[in-house]
Amino acid sequence: MTDIALPRPRPRVLRTLFALSLLGPLIKDAREGGDNSLMFFTINLVLVWVLSGFLWGIAGVLAIAYLLVPTAFAFMLGIMLFSGK
Repeated sequence: MTDIALPRPRPRVLRTLFALSLLGPLIKDAREGGDNSLMFFTINLVLVWVLSGFLWGIAGVLAIAYLLVPTAFAFMLGIMLFSGK
């Protein structure tokens, strides 16, 4: 028998995200790609936000903004809680 280290399987959440037909390849490329792919992913997210504004008007813009509020709060809370010495 040989000692071969097998790679850990991906968590179920990541496998589910990567299995999405439209966003899956973009998320996988942003996570596993280089710095440019992360920048392109961010640009694509902003363009989807603009497209929702064109399709549904102010409701499309505000719906995504309302989803970003808890994310911003969690980000600020994480900075406050875990940046101390």
